[in-house]
Amino acid sequence: MKPVIAIAALGILGLAGCAEPPRANQYEEIVASLAHLQKWDPVMQARGHFAYDRVMGSGPAILPSLVAHLTDETPTAIYEDVTQRNPKVCDVAFLMLLTLTKTRWEDYSQEGVFVSTALPNPVYCIKWDRAAKIRVQAKFAQNLPKEE
Repeated sequence: MKPVIAIAALGILGLAGCAEPPRANQYEEIVASLAHLQKWDPVMQARGHFAYDRVMGSGPAILPSLVAHLTDETPTAIYEDVTQRNPKVCDVAFLMLLTLTKTRWEDYSQEGVFVSTALPNPVYCIKWDRAAKIRVQAKFAQNLPKEE
């Protein structure tokens, strides 16, 4: 009987000492879930969608994960009939970073980004190649607030 009690006590102590998983992993999962976005409004963006609201409500600690996804070519569930394409997670991450950092896309034109006005919704109008995405990613990473 005593060995059973000892094992149970060790199990309880083991559970009490479990550490919380690293937040960076949680942020990574939250940003990756942007692939499930189904709508993007030119003004409201994707407010009301769980993934969008979690990213926007996470504070500055999520910025490195958003920056990491500036090269993520995963298509979102957003679909546009005129262009017949799905914006990618990198497009959404870029627009969200602009909002969170209070910058404009023109600040990244030197890196190769262009946002057309052909359609009223910018998520369908971001024009950039892989090299531009990498340059934009590096510029955002350089301008992130330093961790304490």
